Amino acid sequence: MPISFLDKNFGSTFFSLLDSTKKQIRIISPFIGYKTALALVNFIEEAEVEIECVLITRFDREDFIKGVSSLAGLERLIKAGVKMYALQDLHTKLYLFDGKSLIMGSANFTFNGFYKNHEFGIFMENEPVFSLECNHYFEGLLNEIQNSGDWEITMERIDREKPYCDDAVTGRASSQKKPRKNESPVIVQPNRVKWGATIDVIAPHQLDNKEEKDILEEILIEEDEKDIQIRNTGIWLKFEGNSENRIPNNLTYFERRKKEHRKRTFFPKPPSGIRDGQLLFMTMVSTDKQGNGTPIIVGYTVTSGFNVKNIVDVNAPFNSKDRKGRYPYYVELKSGRFLKAPIKEGITLRELARELQGGLYPNPKSNFNEIIYTHRQKSHLQITERAHDYIMQRLETLFKEHGFEEL
Repeated sequence: MPISFLDKNFGSTFFSLLDSTKKQIRIISPFIGYKTALALVNFIEEAEVEIECVLITRFDREDFIKGVSSLAGLERLIKAGVKMYALQDLHTKLYLFDGKSLIMGSANFTFNGFYKNHEFGIFMENEPVFSLECNHYFEGLLNEIQNSGDWEITMERIDREKPYCDDAVTGRASSQKKPRKNESPVIVQPNRVKWGATIDVIAPHQLDNKEEKDILEEILIEEDEKDIQIRNTGIWLKFEGNSENRIPNNLTYFERRKKEHRKRTFFPKPPSGIRDGQLLFMTMVSTDKQGNGTPIIVGYTVTSGFNVKNIVDVNAPFNSKDRKGRYPYYVELKSGRFLKAPIKEGITLRELARELQGGLYPNPKSNFNEIIYTHRQKSHLQITERAHDYIMQRLETLFKEHGFEEL
């Protein structure tokens, strides 16, 4: 299998891949060094064909003041035609070449990261499935940044930043002089100014007693679970709505979909794991009969799976502004049955957690709260065959009680 571990030679591996790149470079790195930026600029400017390069990084004043990231490097990249976007709290490092080869790991796009620091990562080529997932991850992240505001790093933004950084560096140099007798040393506080998109990765309540995870770590864990532990179960909870915009629980599923495309369900990122013939339990983020916020299952549908062309056409009917921006990807629904009753009569996630506990998800959760809150910030989650059987039995009971409507 063409996968290699990297504990050194990040730089030589990167530039060897760069030499064979023909069309596209995509980089995610919190820190951008001047030397590595200049080397990339030289490659782009000397290439015989036009190379498209997009880069996602941080734009934190403290990084520039400390010199761990270079404003001059960003400036050179912009002049070479590189598109760059700022994301706050970024920790991911990912390098993609023509959508086929990739490097991922701990190394930032800096000279120290590539040549001096103790780093660890993976180099992968000719792994089309995994490479496609990483490209989808990049596209999804870039889409979220662009939809959250104008966060492209421009020369104007850099020029505005330079004086503040220069003043701060000068001030710190003065503060580091040896104090005179009877003088207290100056304590330098880090500069808190940051500029860039803010994207919620984990809901605040999920961070209680847990370590925050890198956003690439999140997606790789999900893909690893799908590939290893839940391969081909083909059974998903598909969430519609969100905690900021809960669906009214007095509506039926089709009343809620009256102004939307009846045979599509939408996603914030490409749902490449959903394939033709797989089953979605449609789960409304709503409130139960007591008014508690919870996802509620109201029916099931068979999908034709995700296709890379399944992106919202801005001119098509039923496509709201939210669909074009926050949820631009979709899958087609082929058939299904839905409860002919208000959403609040459906099956709550709390019920599933209570009845199935560790048997709900293929990757068992350690406690009730973890089961309940796993869905937060997710558009879909794969579940077990046992969960499928329980939900189907409960839906059949509800269909007999309230009736059903077919897609």
